[in-house]
This record gives sequence, C-alpha cells and structure tokens, in this order.
Amino acid sequence: MSSSVKPQGILRILLVEDNPADSFLISAMLEDARSIPFETSVTTTLAGALEQLESRRFHAVILDLTLPDSRGLDTFRRVRQVYPGLPVLLLTGLDDEVLALQAVAEGAQEFLVKGQVTERRLVQALNHAVGRQARLSRVERALRNTREEQMVVSQVARHLLPREAPRIPGWDIAGASIPVGFSGGDLLDWFPTQEGRWRVAIGDVTGHGVGPSLFMATTRAYLRAFSGEGAPLEDTLRLANKELCRDLGERWNVTLFLAEIDTVGGGVKYASAGHLPAVLLDANGAEKGRFFSTGLPLGIFPDSDYHAEEIGVLRTGDLLLQVTDGVVDMRKASGFFGLDGAARAARKIPDASAQTVVDQVFIGASEFSGGVQSDDDTTVLVVKRIPG
Repeated sequence: MSSSVKPQGILRILLVEDNPADSFLISAMLEDARSIPFETSVTTTLAGALEQLESRRFHAVILDLTLPDSRGLDTFRRVRQVYPGLPVLLLTGLDDEVLALQAVAEGAQEFLVKGQVTERRLVQALNHAVGRQARLSRVERALRNTREEQMVVSQVARHLLPREAPRIPGWDIAGASIPVGFSGGDLLDWFPTQEGRWRVAIGDVTGHGVGPSLFMATTRAYLRAFSGEGAPLEDTLRLANKELCRDLGERWNVTLFLAEIDTVGGGVKYASAGHLPAVLLDANGAEKGRFFSTGLPLGIFPDSDYHAEEIGVLRTGDLLLQVTDGVVDMRKASGFFGLDGAARAARKIPDASAQTVVDQVFIGASEFSGGVQSDDDTTVLVVKRIPG
C-alpha cells in the first residue's frame, strides 16, 4: 500500500485525468518546471489509479473528479480511504467553491480549477502539498509517540505505587495516590529496612506529567537504595538530594516526608524535606502534635543538610497522617480544605482502619470542594498503631 514518501530529488506524480487535452497540458507544465524535477505517470480511470498506487510509490496524486468509472467527491474519498497518507490535489472543470471547501475539509491538499491553472500555480501547489503532508506525518508520528510514551510512563508510575498494605503485627499502614493526568508526580512508598524496622515515604514533585513522574521514580529509587545500605534518615535525604541535583539540576524539586517505624518498640522518627507537617492523632481523634519540615526540598541545593526528629512512641489507637498539596489545596469559595480539613476527616471514625481513614480524607476533600477535581495530584498516607 502506498503512503507519502519524502522526496529525494524527483517528485513522482500520478495524474488521473481522462481528458487527453487536460492531461497533456498538466504533464507539459510539470515537464517544463525548473524548480524541481517531476516524473509523471498518467492514468484515465480510478481503477487504473488504484492499481498504479498499489504497485508504485508516489509523492502526490492529481485527481480529476469526473472519471469514466467515478464522479464527484466519491472519487477522492476512494483514494483517501485506501491511501490516507498520500497528498491529493483535486481537478475540476467547475469553479465550485462549495465542492472545494468540502474537499479540503475532508483532507484534500489543494483544489485546482481547469483552465485557471498556470505552471507556477501547479508547481507551487504540489510543492506545498508534499511538504505539508510530510509535516503532518511528522506531527502525527510525534503525537503517536507521545501517547505511547505517556502510556508507558503511566504504567510505570502506577507500578511504582504500593499495590497492597504491608502486614506488620501491631501496625496498620495504608495510602493512596490519585494523579491529575496520565501520570502523577506524587510519591508514596513503604518498605522494610532492617529487622523490625519499616520506612514510609510520601512526596510531591513540582508539576505533573512525564518529567515529574520520572523525577518521582528516580527519587524513590534513591530512597530505597540508600535505606537498603543502612543510611540513617538524615543521610538518606542528604545523599538522595545530592544525586538528584547532580542528575537533573534545578529543573524539578520534590518535597518529601520520610519516617522510620520501630515496629517492635513503637517508636517513630522522621526527616522532612520541605513537606507539609504530619499530624498525630490519638485514639479519640484528639490532636497530639504536628511535625514540621527539617530541611529544604530535594533537588534545590546539592549541599543541603537534613536532620531527623522523634515523633515518639505511638500508643494503641494513635494515628499519623500525611498528605500532599493536592489534598490541602482543594477549595471552594470560602477557602481551602487545608491540613485541618484533612485532620477532621481522619478523626471522623475513631476506630476505623487505616484504609478507611485514607478513604475518609479523600471523601472529605471531595465533599468540601463540591466534587470539583483537584488540579494537582492527591496522595494520603496513614500509619496507625493497633493491638498486636
């Protein structure tokens, strides 16, 4: 099957015209053209045109709309249907503007009226048609590649999110992340580091889309790598920051909350790179404290320092809540949902599981905004101490 081909010295043109005088005139014009050489093949029927297009490659078709075996726009539609990527210039003996507009709307590159076509006009029309089709083809390929890349990035981003909550005696951990587009820039993760210790992480990369999603994936990889090497919380952030600055410069940055849980003793400590405060609630829903950032976001200055702080020993029923900007920035006319709104939603059902609390925060934010979707990725992380 024929398709548009990039010209390489000679433009191969198929002329489909059953009037010998018109065919001779168009062929002569192309033969006399000096700007670029043309090789013209002539056929008098639509069937002949389709046969030639099947056997050879052409850069463009000049098509008469009145042929012995086909008439009107149906002639063009047959060629367009079989060879959608081939530029087609239409010939007609009628100066019919309505027909011309309809043909162009359906994909014709040019509309030429017999008796009004000059050599210069014909050559210009062919050059423009071939060039325009090549540009359109590049755009279509780029869009197709972009869509494919977006699908891959989206699949990778979803794969990097935790698929199920960890089963840790005495602890209930849950989280969820909803991207605003095909892929998110929020980070959510949990993983064991050494006997009896787990780390949980939540982060927010500037922007959303392919770049932030890749930045998120890179950050996650560094967190796991340095944590696996036994680096303390503060060193994990410091080393990850240095590598991210080296890799990506100042294009993106990420706020990050990283906590370590002593699953046996119940103690929790954290380090935060510019992230929102974490909120600690007791078994009755009363707020026990907020835990603020301990350093700059990752990816800004390569020599940034971070330090870890103690959250303390969690008692049965205590719940640690963390969210990203997409949650607190949910808004309505009277203001923002905020961290207070997230905390209110979290304490709505005191005895609820961690997953139920996550769901309640999302529901609360959505109800607050009247169901208007956030324009940023939204992520919620809950760590709860349970009998165990």
